[in-house]
Amino acid sequence: MGALHSMAHDYEYLRHTLNAMAHRVQTALHESLQTLRRSDAIGAGQIIRDDPDINALQQDIEDLVARFITQWQPLLRDLRRVLAMLAVASELERIGDYARQVATQVRRAHDDNHPLLMVADLLELGALTEHILSSTIAAFLAEDTAAARAIAALDDQVDERRRAITAAIRQAARTDSSLFDAAIASIGITHILERVADRATNIAERAIYLATAIHESLNE
Repeated sequence: MGALHSMAHDYEYLRHTLNAMAHRVQTALHESLQTLRRSDAIGAGQIIRDDPDINALQQDIEDLVARFITQWQPLLRDLRRVLAMLAVASELERIGDYARQVATQVRRAHDDNHPLLMVADLLELGALTEHILSSTIAAFLAEDTAAARAIAALDDQVDERRRAITAAIRQAARTDSSLFDAAIASIGITHILERVADRATNIAERAIYLATAIHESLNE
């Protein structure tokens, strides 16, 4: 009983650490969008400086998973759970990188004095990606296959919105060549946000695999 209790304790600690990392990544993404809203180079710089903290959390999870497997030699169901957490930590680390990249674009635009284009639309797209991220994390932690599968339709919405925003930005740059640098940066942000949604969809696929042991692709 004592060993089983200790294994459960270690598993819950691993789950808690993953949840803490997810919260940190969600905060970084949200704050990066706030710097975009305000054209806030100082806030953007803080997000860039904080990114190594997210990387450190991923490394902590890697260490915890390695120790868990070595100590407890879990059977298939528990092994699948901890390996899924390892994979999700990797996806979250990349999303943290994307938050840093948004902040980098904001700071560069501020420093180069070329205001970004269609900021309201970029923020709408960002809000959708935030919703996808929070929903997919909740689906993973709850092993909720229905919620995980619902992410696919949201990801399609991101792709559709990105294409529309990109087309409008390109048209604006064709009309006024002085907007070229701002257009490149703004299109870059749409691509970054699309990648956030893609990584979140990968987490949703892990949630389905965790619950069903079946690999299911949501991102055709």
